[in-house]
Amino acid sequence: MSQIQSQPATSIYVFKPTTDGAGGDRSIKLKIRGDQVDVVSDQHNEPTSVDNDLDSTTIPQQGYRWSRLISEILTADYLDRLTVTLRDHSSLPDLITPQLFQHLLKIYKHKVQTAIQIEGLDAIDASLPHFNLVKGGQKKIKSLDIIIDDKSSQSYLRNSLSEFFTHTGFKDEFVKAIGTHFITWALEEIETSIGKTVFKALTDSELEQTVRDYLLDAEHASVLQEKISFLGQVYCRDITQAIIDSLNLPNCSIQDLENLLGLKHKPPTSEEIHLEMQPIAAIPTSIPIASSIRAQLRPDLWAQNENQLAVFQYRSKNNPSNYIEHYITSPGDIAMLPWEAAEQIINKFGFDTVKLQLIFAARTMDQVDPWKSPFRLKSSDIIQLLGWDRNHSSSMPEKRNAVASAAYALSCMLVKSVWIEGRGKRKVDASTPIGRMWDVLIDPHGQIDWVTGKIENPDEVYITISPGLWTKHFLNRAGSKAKEALHQFGYLARDILQIDPYHNEMALRLAIQLTLDSRVRARNQNPYEYRVVGLLEDVLPRTEIDRALDDKYKARDLKNRWNRALKLLMSLGWEIEFDPDTYPEWLQPGSKAPKPADWRKVKIIERLLRGKLRIKPPQPIPSLLARLKEPKKPQQIEAPPVVEELTGDQMREGREKRGWSRKELAGFLDVSADYIGKLERGDRLITPTLEKKLRRLLSL
Repeated sequence: MSQIQSQPATSIYVFKPTTDGAGGDRSIKLKIRGDQVDVVSDQHNEPTSVDNDLDSTTIPQQGYRWSRLISEILTADYLDRLTVTLRDHSSLPDLITPQLFQHLLKIYKHKVQTAIQIEGLDAIDASLPHFNLVKGGQKKIKSLDIIIDDKSSQSYLRNSLSEFFTHTGFKDEFVKAIGTHFITWALEEIETSIGKTVFKALTDSELEQTVRDYLLDAEHASVLQEKISFLGQVYCRDITQAIIDSLNLPNCSIQDLENLLGLKHKPPTSEEIHLEMQPIAAIPTSIPIASSIRAQLRPDLWAQNENQLAVFQYRSKNNPSNYIEHYITSPGDIAMLPWEAAEQIINKFGFDTVKLQLIFAARTMDQVDPWKSPFRLKSSDIIQLLGWDRNHSSSMPEKRNAVASAAYALSCMLVKSVWIEGRGKRKVDASTPIGRMWDVLIDPHGQIDWVTGKIENPDEVYITISPGLWTKHFLNRAGSKAKEALHQFGYLARDILQIDPYHNEMALRLAIQLTLDSRVRARNQNPYEYRVVGLLEDVLPRTEIDRALDDKYKARDLKNRWNRALKLLMSLGWEIEFDPDTYPEWLQPGSKAPKPADWRKVKIIERLLRGKLRIKPPQPIPSLLARLKEPKKPQQIEAPPVVEELTGDQMREGREKRGWSRKELAGFLDVSADYIGKLERGDRLITPTLEKKLRRLLSL
């Protein structure tokens, strides 16, 4: 424990044990001058030294024999049982909790204070329940009070500590030391009880058994409990210090500290987290969406470019000068990762990320201006939408973590597009600079794990999504906010999201491909006609098809997977019609029709690949897409809504509701208090620019 003594005493982060239940001053004094916010410095009485009353555990003069005996008794099983005793039946957690609470609270106040000093009040959300912004009077001095329910927060901390007690490091350092004390005490008591001569005559095995029996004897239980209580008081400070060291508090954010203290944030409003999808949902099917889904389902198509970067490229079949490229980056950084690092993210892609992106995309269609309208979803809602709630092979926290992992992978995908839409004079340049497909913030809520410093088993994970700027170009053709540009949106059958990829991988691949295809082909003469080989080449690597052509067992497997996929799609309402010339009845899924006499002349797999069929998505998708062929009606120009001008009376009522004086409001607007009075009396007109500021400040 010497490391505690050697720590510098000048830092706010140095742990100073205290029993101060009030937790010190929890008020941050602020001086506001117009838009400038200064923190009035308060002095911290930092310790000049940190004493350590604990001497290292020593083995008495009996030396090697006792040391060997102690190591024999301190088995993994014994340490586990002792750990449970310390955690559940000792005062140790109750001794650690208040010390840890006071230290975390001190650091939290320091970080809030520092953030305000550097960035102003906007650095924090002063409307959170544990903040109270207090008006100070004529000198414009305010205080930000930190209001925490100590009992509730300490209860949260104590419950969280159970994870720390099971940590290997805790057992190796502290439980072994406490166990050594117990065994040494037992040896000393036994030697005193039976005499030194008899004690020395005992063999090692006899002595070991005697000690075990002594520690388990009910007669010694009360004394043992006293020992535990005493050692808890001796070790609690060092254990608290070990916990603090593991948290790396200097690098913790304000939100990290709030999570550690169990502070409750404002629950997101129902509008922010509302996730409801109709059986048929509109979904953007623009090129970035289609290419990014293909990039996730076909890792074999990623390659290294000349700069050693991982890149996925999709080029237009009709115009090779139009292309989309995807790269991999790390969250919070736009720099592209080299192949070795990017490959780890690419390996996270798959059906989970594709399904989640389909949900993001469908939700994006609800936004008026997707490129500037973030939205928030709950992982529990996503789990239900995916049908994972019916899968009991994993726990709900594990499922929430799986959603978070998929969201993380999506946040790492970049898009670079050069795409020209339209023809002739109606060309629209939709090329974009490189940017993220999705900006994602993952916010887990739940009990903190003191070992990892993370929320390992979240009670909920909130995911805030901001669609990338590609939406501005691909969902806003020629300034249209109706999202009706060519190749912009189609329809998603919600049942697709619940197809199990482990049992129906082919069906899910086909459903996703056909969903994206249906919008692209909507204006074709025969939009739902396909060849089997074309569909399989879209959803599978070509090598897999080639192996089926060369190996009869691979061929049988591919045919069976294809048939099962078609059966599942038909059960979900997809309409499938087979061309009688190229796809005879005897070749169709589940058919009992006899084979013709010459059926062996051509391999079955070859016949299957040549087959033609019509696949329509569930109703009413075909009807909705058919409307795209209808001539558009001229749009009716509606008059903009009339917004009443802000009056002086409304301005005064809004100011008084905020509890602001005219002088305070004038400071925010950088005008004089006299001018505010004239505006409220109607002696001066409220200009449009000033009205905008007033409505924002006074929430009018």
